[in-house]
Amino acid sequence: MEERGPWLHERRWPEIQDYLERDDVVLLPVGSTEQHGPHLPVMTDAAEAIAVAVGAGKRADVLVAPPVWYGWTPHHMAYPGTITLRPETLTALVEDVCQSLVHHGFKRILILNGHRVANLPPIEIAVARLRNRTGAYVALYDLALSVRRDMARITSGEVGAVGHACEDETSQMLYSYGHLVDMSRARAAVPQAGSRFFQSGFNTPDPALKEIDFVYRPWTRDEFREHSAPHQGVMGDPTRASVEKGEQIFEAQVAAVCELVEISRRHPVELKDRSIPL
Repeated sequence: MEERGPWLHERRWPEIQDYLERDDVVLLPVGSTEQHGPHLPVMTDAAEAIAVAVGAGKRADVLVAPPVWYGWTPHHMAYPGTITLRPETLTALVEDVCQSLVHHGFKRILILNGHRVANLPPIEIAVARLRNRTGAYVALYDLALSVRRDMARITSGEVGAVGHACEDETSQMLYSYGHLVDMSRARAAVPQAGSRFFQSGFNTPDPALKEIDFVYRPWTRDEFREHSAPHQGVMGDPTRASVEKGEQIFEAQVAAVCELVEISRRHPVELKDRSIPL
């Protein structure tokens, strides 16, 4: 029988109780279920967060909570298979999951976000509320923004390296879920701005988009479909992706999360509110 991974949901409750007697750290992967072009599955954002969480959980010997598969992604509703939450729903979902973990005695919760800027504002609100209410160490790690320098070093560094269904995402999926990637359908779709300002349907100015002046003007669903249809929902150049780049990105991510685990352990925590979400 295959050995269990670090998943909390694969444990029985007495095992979780035993874990809490020796440790209080838990990882929570959060992603999105949305289109990622014709070559990647709709699970991509969640899958990347899950892969890194499991890798870091094994290496740091900490538990990984069941993943949040859904995020805030209204513009990608232009393509079938996308499932979006309202931002306030995502905030409430993350807040209630973490409050439940705090109730049981988890003092240090590291949220791993795989959906980049779209998920950040709703999750940031949840993290701020949890920190102030419970006293727990709750931190939000983003798979693109928290290792930006590593990402720039590993990828081509060109515009299109970090986008959507792009070089970095495709590389990560090739390494962790290669059987779900169809590179024969990967096509480059490097964005071209009509002025000095790059205007995009991604929900806030994304600092991971290197050397681009950005003005925030969100696309509607129909605008996104019209704009992205020639490239089938891709923004970036997945043709530059490789398994080798994916492995390097994965190792950088896992090392960074393990470092954050150790940082969290050095932070004194006294829980204040261990109430049940009601």
